[in-house]
Formats: sequence, C-alpha cells, structure tokens
Amino acid sequence: MGFLDQNYRKQLAAGALALLAAVPIAFAVYYVNFIWSEDPEKAVKIVGVLFGVLGFVPPFLYLLIRGRSAKLGELGLIMIATVAVLSVACYLFQAGFYVMFRGDFIIWSESDFVNDILKFRQGYPLFTAQANNESFIYPPGSQLLTYLISWLTGGANSIPAYRIIQVGYTALAAVVAFLCCRRLVKNVSPEDSNILGRWYWGVIWLVGLFLMATNSLSNPFVHLLHNDSLAQLLTVTAFWLLLEYEASEDKRILWVMVLLPAVGFWVKQSLIIWAGLYLLYLITFIRPRSIARIIGFGTASFGAVLVSIGIGYLLWQGDFIYWVFTVLRAHGVSPLRSFKHLLDIWEYFAVGLVGGLVLLQLTGLKKLLGPWLVWLILISTETYTSGVAWMLNHIGPGCLIAGIWFWAAFAILWSRYFNAELKTADLNEWLKLAVGTAVICLLFSGLGIIRVPVRPFDFQDSQRYVEEIENEFAGEEPESVLLDTGTWIYLKDGVIQKDRASTFGDRGYAQIGDFSGFSDRLKQKHYKKILVRNYHSPDFWYDHELWSKSSQIRQTLMENYQEIGTIKAVNGLKPEELPYGFSEISILVPRTN
Repeated sequence: MGFLDQNYRKQLAAGALALLAAVPIAFAVYYVNFIWSEDPEKAVKIVGVLFGVLGFVPPFLYLLIRGRSAKLGELGLIMIATVAVLSVACYLFQAGFYVMFRGDFIIWSESDFVNDILKFRQGYPLFTAQANNESFIYPPGSQLLTYLISWLTGGANSIPAYRIIQVGYTALAAVVAFLCCRRLVKNVSPEDSNILGRWYWGVIWLVGLFLMATNSLSNPFVHLLHNDSLAQLLTVTAFWLLLEYEASEDKRILWVMVLLPAVGFWVKQSLIIWAGLYLLYLITFIRPRSIARIIGFGTASFGAVLVSIGIGYLLWQGDFIYWVFTVLRAHGVSPLRSFKHLLDIWEYFAVGLVGGLVLLQLTGLKKLLGPWLVWLILISTETYTSGVAWMLNHIGPGCLIAGIWFWAAFAILWSRYFNAELKTADLNEWLKLAVGTAVICLLFSGLGIIRVPVRPFDFQDSQRYVEEIENEFAGEEPESVLLDTGTWIYLKDGVIQKDRASTFGDRGYAQIGDFSGFSDRLKQKHYKKILVRNYHSPDFWYDHELWSKSSQIRQTLMENYQEIGTIKAVNGLKPEELPYGFSEISILVPRTN
C-alpha cells in the first residue's frame, strides 16, 4: 500500500512531533490559569501574550535559517501550522479537565459505558430486561476494547484512563485521515515531490486533521466515554480502505472491506452503512464491472453483518434486540432538526464539496468521483439521521472526511500558487500570501477548532462535588443507594445498580419504556437513599416535560420518599452551561409515615 515508505514516515513523524509540541504549551496554559484562577480574563490576556511570542518564533527561525532563499509558501505554511499547534494546545488544556475528572457523568453515556465494563468484569449479562433499567443502547465493542487496553496498561479501575484511551482512538483517527489525505494527493499528482516529499505537509495534515477530529461542533465527545471516538476511527479507516482499493484493486483489501461493517456494528449500529456504501461503489464505479465480485461482496458483507447481529441475539435474545434496535428505531427523525444541524455544520459540507471539486477537476473526473460521492452520501445520511436528537456528534466522522478532501486540495493549490522566493517576490505576491494565510486561520474558527483558553469548569469544586456524593454512600451497602447517573461509585464493589436515569430518556420520549419495575421498587422503599438531579426541574431525567405521557416517577418519589438535603451544583458556571451531571443533587430517603 505504500504507507510505510520513507516519505510517509518522515511526514508522519513531523506531524506527531508537532502534536507533542502542543503538550508542554497546554501545561503552560494550565499554569497561567492556575496562578490567575480568580481572574480568568487576566489569564486569557497572559496566554494571548504567550501565544503571540510563540507564534513569532517558528517563522522567525525559518527566515533566520533560510534567509533570502526562503519561500513565501513555506513561510505561510509555518504560520498556519503554528496557529494549528497553538489550537491543539488549547484543546488539550480544556479536554484535560474532563479527561482527569474521576466521576463518569460528564455526558449521558458515560455511566452506561462504565456500567458495561463493570458487567463484563462481573460476568453479568450486558443486556437484560428493560424493567431493570440498566442496559446501554449501543453495542459493547468500544467499552470492552477500552477495558482490555486499560487492563493491559494497569488502569483497569481508572475512569481517567478510560478517557485517555478515547483520546488515543481520536489521535489514531487523525493518523488514518493523514494516510487518506496523502493517498488523495498521490492519486492526483503521483510525482509531486513538493508535497509528497516535504515534511511540513505532514504537520499541516496531521495537526489540521486532529483539530477536525476534535472539533467542538460535531466531535465534542471524543475525549469522553462514548462510542464516538472509536466509531470515528473505524469510519475513517473504512474510507481509507476505499481509497486504497481504488488505487490498487487489491483483493486483500476487498476482504477487509467485507468484514469492516460487521465488526463496526459492535461499536455503533450506524457503521453497518458501509456494507451498502461499498456495494454501491463497486456496482457504479469499478470497471470492468464484475457480476461475480458484486454478488460475492454483497453476499459476504451483508451475510457477515447478519452473523454479527445473530451472535448478539444468541447471547442476549430479545433484550439485545430491544436495547440495540427497538429503542433507537422508535426515536423518529425530525427533518426540521436535521436541517438545523445542516446549518450548524455547513462549513464542513462546504470544505468537503470545494475540496472534492478541486481534486475532481484536476483529475478530469476519471479518479476520485466514487470516493467523493461515498463521502457525500455518508455525511448527508449522518446529517439526516442526526435529527433523532439535538446533538451533532453523529456527524463527526463525515466532518473529518470532509477535512481530508479539504487539506488534500489545499496542499495542491498552495504548492502551485505560492512558490515564489522572498528575494524575487513582489508586493502582489506578499498580499496574496497574507490573504491566503488569514483566510485559512479565520476558517479555523468557523470549523469549531478554535477554543478560548479558559477553564471549562471549576475542577477543585468538582472534586468537592464528587466527594460529597461519595460521603452519602459511606456506611451504606452500595446496592441500597441509588445514584441516578455515575457508575464509578459502584465500580470498586462490583455492584450492578438498576434504575439508571440515562436509560429513561429515549424510552420515555418515544413512549416505549416499561417503568413499572422502578415504580414498584419505589413503593416498596427498596432503596435506603436516592440521589437525583433536577428533582424540582422540568428537566427531571426520570419524568421529562417533553414526554407526551408522564412516567409518574416524580409523583411516586414524592409519595414514598422525602428530601432531607442537597449537594450543591459545581461552581463557576451558569446552570444552563454546566456539564450534564454537575447540577444540584437532591438527597431522598424513605418516608416513615
């Protein structure tokens, strides 16, 4: 496949070193924010001065070394790469607060993610009857792989270790996207040493793609406990396989393409789409058309998917079907919401369309039309199906692939239009460089990869919040205390707790949940203590205001339990800005009369 040759390794190493360079800068940003924790505005100003100095150093060193033989295009690329590395530092600074937080309730999926790991460790079925309210709506592939890696590296009980692994998946997704980007350039200009042989393009591609893989618009959860990060890695790998197969038509690649959708299903149900995308590509774009290949691939790929689903059914029967298919299918798509999501991430559609059209024009539509249309179908499908909820994370992989088209086209155009040397450059060429560099840097903000270097929440107070939750479990049997979301508290004791709040949302909204089991346990005062968030809010997770029919859980709680205290919400943010599980907690105990 050629991805291990010297130039590949050189560019990949340069990009990896650039990403690593962002780590000490992120620590410096953290130190500044720690020193001026009481004055965040001053901290941002100081970080701005620091970034100004750091932003000046690379182009200065380049000009000092190259002198008048320096090239305008290389100078512009160094400035863009510097902005990109500083942007990565800001991301790492902010993500670090979430990654190192020891509670697993930053988003709705974290508690269920850890609960699957706990179930596996205890030999407990991963999918059980819905009346238990303790199963996850995603297959367990990401959870189990995360646990395996954490166990091998000595972090089997560490929530931060689980999150670090998600960041690792995301970094690998950027690496595979880099391979895709280089493959596109090779398909367009196979002998272009100005791109394929220059180390600095590895920095631009890998750092730029890492920023897109972590963008705040469509990839906000990739450093948290969700299936998104591994799903994105598998999706971009599926796209890379497509590009490699188009370049070589190697039958060995075709066999991997056959298996990927079936394997991907165990990470996220939507990855099954690649069986259809691959088949459509083979039918439409591979010439000469082979009926045997088409029938063989379709039969093998869809057959493998059915076998994969069949394994789940054999292991967990109807409970597997209910949680993995029924719950998601019942939550219908809102076309209006899908259209809103399109408007939210239109920049990624734009860069993917423009980048693709540039490359297609350069190849005269003879190459790359198939992969480009596959991407367009993928991101359009992701955007439409994202209308099942208000979040945009479902579109993240398509956005990353859009970035592949953009950065490949950018490399070709930049190398062609900005190749003058400083000693011969006139004012017009300097103006073109300034405008081109400014446009790319401003585009970063529209793509959601620029972050203000401020603390996302008060980490010290968040530790107070966790400790107060843990104190409510002191002296109690953990199975007798229900915490609405958060499994870290049960992890060390191996307790599989029922009636988790995150299992209620989709089922309550779609009116497909049987919550009588929880109601019965409340009436029997099964729990000695219950800790719930939003108890007095319309956003109560067990009985939400948007549900067409009330679950009656709030009323049953009020009739059988009384509130004896609260745990104060995490400081530093407005209530509507708090992460998912950081709000005030009501402490309930059984009524005695």
